[in-house]
Amino acid sequence: MQPDCQEEGTVVVQIQVNKNGKVIFTKPGYKGSTNTAPCLLKAAKEAALRTTWNPDEKAPANQVGTIIYKFTLSK
Repeated sequence: MQPDCQEEGTVVVQIQVNKNGKVIFTKPGYKGSTNTAPCLLKAAKEAALRTTWNPDEKAPANQVGTIIYKFTLSK
């Protein structure tokens, strides 16, 4: 996901994933983020929601983790 702004930095997104590998909850701007510009938060959230993981019927109903996105400006 390409943000629609001239910002760079790291955005940490807290996620919850269900047994089917689908991201069902996101919280962009989580601890460790270095830039919380709305355009970066939106891009990170959209990317996290499109991410899929391997399904695992033996996994807990919901698993919590983080994804780290690093945005840089092209030179």
